[in-house]
Amino acid sequence: MDRSVGAIRAAAAEQRFISYGQIARASDVPWSMSVRSQMRPHLEGVCGKMLQDAGAMVSAIVVNQDNLATGTLDPQSLAGFADCARRLGLGIVEDREAFLREQQRLTFEWGARTASA
Repeated sequence: MDRSVGAIRAAAAEQRFISYGQIARASDVPWSMSVRSQMRPHLEGVCGKMLQDAGAMVSAIVVNQDNLATGTLDPQSLAGFADCARRLGLGIVEDREAFLREQQRLTFEWGARTASA
């Protein structure tokens, strides 16, 4: 988990999105279907661990490889992100896209703060 947090923190400090595969590689785990199936609970754990310190659901900047330029989440991933927010006690997300963008903004702000610290 610490390696994933470090990879996300580094990406946030550079104000860029990071892919699920890059998260796996940060832990020296080859990207595979079994790793892919474990990514959602892993990132939920990362968010739970970092929510108070970062002030954001830091997995907001973790996206598919094809969406690294835009930070867009596919509908299934966006629904999973909103469900994660509910499980972490952030309530029911009405506007998933707006919530994602706000969490991305907060994550990049956290990255900028930690980069200058």
